[in-house]
Amino acid sequence: MGKVTIRNRNAGKFDKNGKRKPPNWEYRFETAPVDGKRRQKTKAGFRTQQEAYDAGNAAYAQYNASGRIFEPRDMNVADYLDYWLEHAVKANLGRGYAYNTWLDYERKIRIYLKPAFGQYRLSALQNAPDKIQKWIDQLKMSGLSRNMVSNTLSCLSAALSYAVIPLQYISVNPCLLVRIGRMPVNQKSQAHREYVCLPEEFSRILQRFPQGSSFYLPLMTRIGETYGIDLLSDLDPDRDELRITHQLAKENGTWFYRPPKYDSCRTLKIGATFKKALKEELLSRKKFMMEYGPYYTKTYLLPDHSILQCRADIPVPHQEIWPLSVKENGELLTPETFKYCARVIHHELGNPLFHSHCLRHTHGTMLAEQGVNPKTIMERLGHKDIKTTLQVYTFNTDHMQQAAVDAFEFVISQ
Repeated sequence: MGKVTIRNRNAGKFDKNGKRKPPNWEYRFETAPVDGKRRQKTKAGFRTQQEAYDAGNAAYAQYNASGRIFEPRDMNVADYLDYWLEHAVKANLGRGYAYNTWLDYERKIRIYLKPAFGQYRLSALQNAPDKIQKWIDQLKMSGLSRNMVSNTLSCLSAALSYAVIPLQYISVNPCLLVRIGRMPVNQKSQAHREYVCLPEEFSRILQRFPQGSSFYLPLMTRIGETYGIDLLSDLDPDRDELRITHQLAKENGTWFYRPPKYDSCRTLKIGATFKKALKEELLSRKKFMMEYGPYYTKTYLLPDHSILQCRADIPVPHQEIWPLSVKENGELLTPETFKYCARVIHHELGNPLFHSHCLRHTHGTMLAEQGVNPKTIMERLGHKDIKTTLQVYTFNTDHMQQAAVDAFEFVISQ
């Protein structure tokens, strides 16, 4: 056994009836001294000598590996991806990772990454960018969109980057050498993804969902965290400000207030029109509370950041919140509820390109058309970097194209 010793703690012992006590095998080994005092690691309760022997050896090996229960060079990619998903992503939900991101990564790992690379050793994959490149080329041929191919590669790259730093299981990330290259553009998908709601179309939508409708304020807000706004704590009408501190996220059937994506908490200046709509919502909400009385549904934020709704006559010792959008009886409205609004716009108003995220696109593009600094747009929309703002949200609209023509005409006419 070397450094590990085992013994039967009940050897030669008898119970009160004079019967020999059953074996109680124990392993023991010495650890590094603390403050000059000797320390030992010990565990008993094993029925056989072999069980204690095996457990002692495993515990000693784990101790010598600083608590690690495996050698990185022996770890396969499937086990590592499970480890990364659990310890790097799931363990940091709400602190850099959203629940939906974790679900998306889990799906990509299960459907694409494990079948392709799960059987390989992690240490071998770091030297096989050609293997990853071949896999990417196959994904391109399978009919997936460029966005899907790119996001799947990003998932693998994020996992392997974590294996480099901070874990140091491997020395390089092979995904950094992989290129997606050209792919056919799906015109229909691109049109849907890049759709910007023109002013006249937005006016039609607001006519269908006017002030007082459950969807008026979400339509007017035009940011991704709309349903995470608490009117009691996030609205400061005296300073014309609206704080963005949460997003509403569904996790295993329960709604939670979570930090915005990329922890992009921020304060937005609001104009007179939106401020007036918010003030009128506060007055309307108070009126409905009085009308419904004990039957009004109040909303509370629990210590674990989950959302609780219950009747007004039931005392709840937690923080009450006023979500931006509720039904007149106080029932919570969510991003899932907004799907009804989108369906009406698709079928009743004849606009199949509309989707909730296009409000964000429209917000950023309208600001860009008016010459607002991209850095200001980035901060207002809560983007991680300016590249996202420039490449994804501020599209070349007809207005922008005409402005470019007018500027060029002005220069050459001088």
